[in-house]
Amino acid sequence: MRIYNFLFYKTYLLAKRSRNFDDSPVLGGLIYVTICLSLNFFTIVGLLEAIGYDNGIDFKKEYKYPFGLILVILLFIYYNYKGRYKKIIEKYESKNQGKAQVHPVIVIIIYYGLSFGLLLLTGMYKNHDWIFAR
Repeated sequence: MRIYNFLFYKTYLLAKRSRNFDDSPVLGGLIYVTICLSLNFFTIVGLLEAIGYDNGIDFKKEYKYPFGLILVILLFIYYNYKGRYKKIIEKYESKNQGKAQVHPVIVIIIYYGLSFGLLLLTGMYKNHDWIFAR
């Protein structure tokens, strides 16, 4: 969960800079974390299917909105529980105090790129394409 906390902190900073989420800064950070967590979840499920483990999970189009909504609600509860998001923000701000920081957009783009690349590689492995062809 440590990587998601760091990603939450960076997305929180981005939401704070854009001033779009002044009323609920947690929600601003959750949007990006939810997308990354979804990409990672689908990568793991695809990899398990590729190695032959039948998990019985079938993602149909009609379930994408409830899945996303449930994931946002669960993450919202996780970060709001006893002010956990404040502790995370304080931890990273005290750790990075006085140091040069990487812009939040760069961190988000790198993480999205890696997550999406892993998802594509998993799909190619599952379908036996490209370097995974038999």
